[in-house]
Amino acid sequence: MKRVVVATFDDIFNAHLALGRLQSEGIDAVLADEHLVQTDWLYSIAVGGIRLRVPEKDAARAAALLARDDSGLLEEGGEPGAPD
Repeated sequence: MKRVVVATFDDIFNAHLALGRLQSEGIDAVLADEHLVQTDWLYSIAVGGIRLRVPEKDAARAAALLARDDSGLLEEGGEPGAPD
């Protein structure tokens, strides 16, 4: 299965938030170089950050999910992805 990069991160916290978001939607996402960057954050620059990779067939859906802002739903009490 070919995987493609849909996002890169400089820190492990945001990388894992995005990973969890995609996995909760059923996308088989993985992080590349997370352990190397954790060893020394300067490696992040050298390797291009922590890369979030997904199967090529899921790339468009993954990018759309990461771009979607559901933060307003917390104030409204709604469910993410639920119709208005």
